[in-house]
Amino acid sequence: MKKDTEHLPPVRERMVVLEHDHRTASILPVAHVNHERILAGDCSVPREDAREYITPEGILYVVNAPEWYIQETRHLATVEMSNVIRQTVNYQRPGAATPTGSPFLKILPWLVAAALAILWAVKP
Repeated sequence: MKKDTEHLPPVRERMVVLEHDHRTASILPVAHVNHERILAGDCSVPREDAREYITPEGILYVVNAPEWYIQETRHLATVEMSNVIRQTVNYQRPGAATPTGSPFLKILPWLVAAALAILWAVKP
């Protein structure tokens, strides 16, 4: 006899956020986990604030939090994602040539000095 869940892909990691009123819960897919933070949906939660459970479908993180905490984690998630995007855009592979200034800007001081010398020499 086959189980009904065999045709479903495995749920790897989820985070359940229990709101302060203990009647509302959000189930969020986990995007990234490291030793400090859990990034799930639009929340970024310190790992020590979450309880970790192992289920047959994967890992389940449970956070019991008041509304102000959830708002702050949403702000942190936005900041972390903008840092990731900025680092991705500014990434320069090791050994890549760094862009230098315009060649005209290197010659400009010499041109100004030559023009001043000519004006001083032609002085009436």
